[in-house]
Amino acid sequence: YEMLRVTGVQTCALPILTRPLLRKLAPLAPLALMGFLALPSVAEAASPIRTQGNLGLGVGSGLYHSGLSVKYFAGATHSLQGVIGTHGYSGGLGFSGDYLYEMPTIIGDTTGIELGWAIGAGPSIGIDDNYLAIGAHGTIGLEINIQAVPIDIVLEYKPGFVIQDSDLDLDLYNFAGHIRFYPFGWKP
Repeated sequence: YEMLRVTGVQTCALPILTRPLLRKLAPLAPLALMGFLALPSVAEAASPIRTQGNLGLGVGSGLYHSGLSVKYFAGATHSLQGVIGTHGYSGGLGFSGDYLYEMPTIIGDTTGIELGWAIGAGPSIGIDDNYLAIGAHGTIGLEINIQAVPIDIVLEYKPGFVIQDSDLDLDLYNFAGHIRFYPFGWKP
């Protein structure tokens, strides 16, 4: 604790945020931001992309994977997302899946661009000639939905863990991204 001084008067002992403490709290920043954004949610805007039965295809990444990204809206607030492609640097095959709860849009207007977000979790698996890696992760993502095209551009925070060769790898600094086109079920 350091003493806080106001105009030269010693008032009280308060914890002062120091660089080591800020470094320890840094992994919680995305969670705090998402919680803050959930509080003043704007009313749900009509979104052709976030429509039940809609399917998006594109490129993206998961927990140690990159390749084909697919997202299916199973309901107004529920979706399934998956990435299949290469695993890590080895060139093996990888798959990540997510069950996502679609939160109300943060910003949505008549221009056809909205900012939405989702939260969820899912499994991860990587296979190569020499190993099998199995993991799980949480997901918090921000998405920009451009209705006129229609595409979504997504940035996700994906903390998780992977078990490989009886070693546990905890990854709290994993981020992923997706760009997907929604040709099926979209109605202008």
